[in-house]
Amino acid sequence: MKLLTVSNYQPPHMGGIEFAVDSLKRCWEHDGHDVTWLTTDLPRSGQPATTDNIRIPAWNFLEERFQINTPIVSPARWFQFRELVRSHDAINTHSLAPGPALAVMLEALRQRKPVVATQHVGVISLGSSVLSRLQEQVLTRMARKVTQQGGILTFVGQAVRDWFLEHAGIDASRVHMTPAGIDQHTYHFVNETERTDFRQTWNLNQNTLNVLFVGRFYEKKGLPVIRKVAERMPDMRFTLVGGGALDPAAWQLPNVHVIPFVSNADLRELYGCHDVFLMPSHGEGWPAVIPQAMICGLPCMISEDCFEGYNRDRDRFYVARRDASSVAEMLKGLRIEQLRSPEWRRNLSEYAAATWDWQRTARIYIDLLESLR
Repeated sequence: MKLLTVSNYQPPHMGGIEFAVDSLKRCWEHDGHDVTWLTTDLPRSGQPATTDNIRIPAWNFLEERFQINTPIVSPARWFQFRELVRSHDAINTHSLAPGPALAVMLEALRQRKPVVATQHVGVISLGSSVLSRLQEQVLTRMARKVTQQGGILTFVGQAVRDWFLEHAGIDASRVHMTPAGIDQHTYHFVNETERTDFRQTWNLNQNTLNVLFVGRFYEKKGLPVIRKVAERMPDMRFTLVGGGALDPAAWQLPNVHVIPFVSNADLRELYGCHDVFLMPSHGEGWPAVIPQAMICGLPCMISEDCFEGYNRDRDRFYVARRDASSVAEMLKGLRIEQLRSPEWRRNLSEYAAATWDWQRTARIYIDLLESLR
């Protein structure tokens, strides 16, 4: 098929949606499909625009001011959206929030093209009751629209799916799961020789617990929790990879090291050389960075909120309440020798490899789109 996939952002905007679309595109192309990725030119330092990687001008005021992932594009772009939808066989969009993804979804429904819309996250607190209510109304309305007008709505996490079924009043037969996966060509187990080399490359201390976070620097990702934990645990090193509205460098904590966007190869190294991955987030589906970390052999500590997005095999994770005291106590109780055990790390990697695979998920999307043709 000739596929059009749409996201509101693209790397180096670091988020699960960007990881997902990038991996899906490569998997579909591997299976012989012709794929065009439509996104915005945010961040400006992203991949160059090409015929199969279309980047349109946009403004990012809402994310910068309110942590709302809604880039603003000119209404004149609808003519371009209309032509792109017309010239493709099927459309996959990522996000029901206002932005290019939603605009293309609506145009695809209007043209009666096969469309699968994926919602990765649930309703989150935006710091304003008015904005939060507006967010809920927009998301539930768009969920009803896509399912009532012939499209299919998919979710990455079970908890987000259940919330929409309960609050949006949508037909369950039009709802499916397209779980997060791992690009297993890029991310795979980091053996002991590599691990030793990578620890030297990234200047990690063998005598310290090395904690890693990867993602957007937002409140919903748990950055305020991480700050309080880092303040309480000065003997631990915290590496934060990403960017966003919050600035961990401004905390001025000597045990916090901030790294901006990195390549996939660098990210594998960082997963492989740290001792534990920390994600105290809420309001998400199932962050792609967790499977990535695990397949590299990195144990994961996640919030109860975050775990609900997967809700299986709890014993494979360290699950803490989403507050600094709980996270700090659990980190304090971890045994470094177990976290660094080659056997334990290999076991995690094998579990991840058997559980999450973008190629399988990519084929679920194709089956769903074929069913609509």
